[in-house]
Amino acid sequence: MPRVRMLLSTGRAVVYGLCATVLGLALVAKSPQVARGQPAPVVDSIGQALVENHPGGAVIGLLRGDTTAVRAFGAVDSTGRRPTARTLFEMGSITKTFTGLLLADAIERGELGRSTLVTTLLPDSVTVGTADSTTMTLGHLATHRSGLPRLPSNLGATARPGDPYAAYGDSALYAFLDFLDDYTLSRAPGAKYEYSNLGMGLLGQLLARRADTTYAALVRRRITGPLGLPDTRVHLSPERADRFAQGHDRMGRPTPPWHFEALAGAGALRSTAADLLTYLRAHRHALEAASGPTLALQQAMRRALRPRAPTGRDSTRVGLAWHQSTRDGHAVLWHNGGTGGFRSVVALDRETGDGVVVLVSAALPSRTVLKTGRALLRALRSD
Repeated sequence: MPRVRMLLSTGRAVVYGLCATVLGLALVAKSPQVARGQPAPVVDSIGQALVENHPGGAVIGLLRGDTTAVRAFGAVDSTGRRPTARTLFEMGSITKTFTGLLLADAIERGELGRSTLVTTLLPDSVTVGTADSTTMTLGHLATHRSGLPRLPSNLGATARPGDPYAAYGDSALYAFLDFLDDYTLSRAPGAKYEYSNLGMGLLGQLLARRADTTYAALVRRRITGPLGLPDTRVHLSPERADRFAQGHDRMGRPTPPWHFEALAGAGALRSTAADLLTYLRAHRHALEAASGPTLALQQAMRRALRPRAPTGRDSTRVGLAWHQSTRDGHAVLWHNGGTGGFRSVVALDRETGDGVVVLVSAALPSRTVLKTGRALLRALRSD
């Protein structure tokens, strides 16, 4: 196999974890009650199941009203230290909800619109010449309806084993977009949902370019700073690096951290259970009644959470990155994520306001972590 093809195949294999798995909310069997704001034995049982028979750790966060509870399992690294609410994990595609919120915030500020054309935000030197591609909007990117593929075809030219996005910079991204002059999109923008790391990464890059800054700086300025999320970062300080969990691949081997350049908006953020519970609580408050010093940002959250398009699954629609699935009369907003050595999910029940965070430093099957989140929501609901 030629080297470029081999690297692309390797990259596609490991980036699969970044992808949201669009599933209905057919939950696992009904769980015992969870006392209000307090973890019950069922939570410990679920958490222990996440760390059985492999190295790594897991943290479960529960949101009930304004009360939070966190339980930790396994080990953060080879020293045997147990993770905590402040242990940092790669959260992969949960990053996309921040990117969708950045777009919603820019719309609230009157800077951009969902109908803003992608071509208007690219450098003058980059041409996207086909008729289909010139109609692509920021809204198409945010709802996975751009027609762009899951991954850029030239990712393999820069992919590093174990860290596939690290060297994929602006020049590679623009080269792919130029290639669209001789490339036919799989479908016209807006025609159909097709999950795309490329599309959401491009959205983050365009929003940062429009704001004349980096994606990491824009997230800090517009989201994590105002909401008080000190540990939700692209780049880690030495102190935060000391709290960063060691990831593990499917064979239980330690994995290197992932880094992102041009496609940071698809999966670059790291975070903690404490920060993500605060993030979910802010979204719940925004749904209830937007008010206070972060009013504009809360309005942006409401905009981002609004379901806008079908995904091809009867019970699931997509907003600006957030997915909403409905079962048993409950609409649940959610996103999952994964990188080479991590898996994660966040979910918020619109009806009850309950929320869950699951962070795991092992490459478990995505369905396993999704089912964990759903089981925890069902347990909270049963109280």
